[in-house]
Amino acid sequence: MKFKFCSEGDCPLWALAALHALGSLPAPLFRTLLQHVLEEQPDDGIMDILKNTYLSSREESARAAAVIRWVLHQTWSCACPGSQLTRDLLVLGVPRAHAAALADAADSTRDSHVANAHSNGFMVNKVSNVTLTPGPEGAIDTYKLTLFTDDVFTGEQKRKQLLIEKTQARTLLTELKKAYQKMEGLEK
Repeated sequence: MKFKFCSEGDCPLWALAALHALGSLPAPLFRTLLQHVLEEQPDDGIMDILKNTYLSSREESARAAAVIRWVLHQTWSCACPGSQLTRDLLVLGVPRAHAAALADAADSTRDSHVANAHSNGFMVNKVSNVTLTPGPEGAIDTYKLTLFTDDVFTGEQKRKQLLIEKTQARTLLTELKKAYQKMEGLEK
């Protein structure tokens, strides 16, 4: 299926599994966890929130925080309104209270995300290397894409890692080839 908050694509299986795991939490506990992630509190506090649940391990707590952050960032990046996010999450089997809480959080924090994007702008640094490896253990049909970039002003090398679905990898490669050809044409 196609979901607006997933760039009109399928929801990655790792995110779907994490969302279903969070679905077992009582709504008040989920809202507390969501608020903790929104306030960018240290991740150690997540383990305290999830104690007495089967998600209390460090790995499960990290997965819970990661999927919440991912859903919010995807929603903002894709300009997906909260009402559409709620519908998409309900189709994916997320409980109504959890879907509504995520949609409310996305809508209430959207303005600050947009303001941050406008004030900080966007600049593409020189890509010096790219690696593609299989996704982490437990992730199905994903690759880990690592981009190494050189900052155009400072020369500092940075590394950014992304998890992408295998189907998105082919599309990304095609789009990158088109962009490279256009950049080569501009240089001539």
